[in-house]
Amino acid sequence: RRGNARGCAAAMEGAGEEMRRLMDRFKCRDDVAPAGGGGKGKVQFYDLRGVTEKDLTKKDKENMENAMNALKERKRRGERMPRIVRVTPQNMEAFLNKSKEKYTFIDNLPKTKLNSGREMPLIGLGTWKSKKGEIKEAVISALRSGYRHIDCAEYYANEDEVGEGLQKVFAEGFVKREEVFLTSKLWNNHHSEDSVKPALQSILKNLRVDYLDLLLIHWPVTGNVGPTVQPPIMETWQAMEKLVSEGLVRSIGISNFSVKKIDQILTYAKIPPAVSQVEVHPYWRQDNMIQYCKGKGIHVTAYSPLGSPDSSAMFRRSGPKLMDDPKLNAIAKKLGKSPAQCLIRWGIQHGTSILPKSVNSGRIKANIDVLSWELPRGDFDALCSLQTQMRMVDGQYFLNPKGPYRTEEELWDSETAESTVAPLESLKQKYTFIDNLPKTKLNSFDALCSLQTQMRMVDGQYFLNPKGPYRTEEEFWDS
Repeated sequence: RRGNARGCAAAMEGAGEEMRRLMDRFKCRDDVAPAGGGGKGKVQFYDLRGVTEKDLTKKDKENMENAMNALKERKRRGERMPRIVRVTPQNMEAFLNKSKEKYTFIDNLPKTKLNSGREMPLIGLGTWKSKKGEIKEAVISALRSGYRHIDCAEYYANEDEVGEGLQKVFAEGFVKREEVFLTSKLWNNHHSEDSVKPALQSILKNLRVDYLDLLLIHWPVTGNVGPTVQPPIMETWQAMEKLVSEGLVRSIGISNFSVKKIDQILTYAKIPPAVSQVEVHPYWRQDNMIQYCKGKGIHVTAYSPLGSPDSSAMFRRSGPKLMDDPKLNAIAKKLGKSPAQCLIRWGIQHGTSILPKSVNSGRIKANIDVLSWELPRGDFDALCSLQTQMRMVDGQYFLNPKGPYRTEEELWDSETAESTVAPLESLKQKYTFIDNLPKTKLNSFDALCSLQTQMRMVDGQYFLNPKGPYRTEEEFWDS
C-alpha cells in the first residue's frame, strides 16, 4: 500500500494539475520527517486502503500513466528525483500525536437541525473584511480551536485562501470535510439562471471542495436599474434548487431578505429556505424576524453579532458603538468575560447561530469559549432592552432613484427599529400611561378596623338542613 502511495506521490511533480487533484482525493495530510544529515523533509501521506481500479476513471488512469512516464523520463535524463523517506509505524504515530496536540475537540458543540435535515453548528467563523494573507491562518486557527462552521462569500474575494486553510487542516487528518459546515453566497451579478451554477463551480474550485453545505442569495439585489429586480429572485431560487438536486449544495437560503421577501419566495419554492442570514445583535434585535422564521421552520443566522465595529469607516456610520455600551461592559466585568463573549452568548440564548469574525488566534479561541456558561436571566434581559436600535449594515449603497430600491424602506420593506423590537414592546405602544392620575389617601388602618358593618358574604346557608347535621348558621359556625 505504501509503495503505491510513494510511486504516485513521486509522479505528481510531472503530472500537472489534473494528477494533483486526483491524488488530493487520497491525501491524508502533510508533515515533516527526519532526512539525511540531520535535516527534515516534507512527507505527504496518502491512504489508498481499499482503492481498486473501479474507483478510478479512465481519465484518472491516463493521468497516472502520463505521470509515471514523466517520472521515467526525468530518471533517464539523470534529473533530481523526489526522495523517499521510509516512515515506520512508530514514527508515524509520533507525527500524529505531535500534530494532534494542536487541536481542541469540543464534544458538546451546539448545533441546530435545519429543515433540510442537515445539522449546522451554532458558532461559525465569519470571513468578511479579512485582509489578504490573513484568512488562511484564521481558518486553520478556528478549525484547530474547535470550530466546525466557516461562513464565506463570493464577494469577500478571499475564498481561495479559505480553501488553502481548509486543505491544510484536512491534510493533517484530524478534521474531515464532512465535519465542517461550509456556507457561501451568490453575489448580485450571478442571479440569472445561466450564471448560478458557474458561480457555484467557481466557489467550489476556490474552496477546494466538491459541495457546499449551504448556499445563500447574498442580497435581494442584482444591480439592474428599473422598477423591479431583474432577473427576478424566482429565477435565481429555482436555479439554486437544481443545485440541491444535483448534489452540489446540501441546503439553500437567503441573506438580507425582509419578511415580505421571504414570504414571496415561499409562494413558489419547492425547497423552502433553510436559513435566513441577517444582521442581529442587541442594537438590532430582529425579534419579529426571528419569530416569523421560527414559525416557518427557517433558522436565523446572525451576522455582525458584535455590532460590526470595524465597518464604521466603510459605511461612514456615526452613532453609538455596541462594544462600548456601558450596560454591556458592566455585565462583562461582573461575569469576568469579554464584551464579545457576552454578545456571542446572548446570540445563542436569543435563538440564532452566530458568526463572530476575527483573524486573531487568541480572540478566535475566546469567541468559542462560551459553551460552559450562560448569561443570567437579568443580564440577558438587560441586553434585550437596550434602547439603541439601528442597522449597522443598511444597504444604502444599493439604493437608486430609478429603482428597484429608491429608499431603505423599499429595500427592507419598512422593517424599521419599531417593527423589529420584541412583541411586548410593540404591545406596550397600545397603552396610555397617565402620570398625574388623581388619587385619594385612604383612612388609617385603625379606621378600617373599626367599621361598624360586620357580616359574612359567604355564610354557608346552602349546607343547612332541618334534619342536620347543621340546621342553623349558629350550628354550622358554632355561634
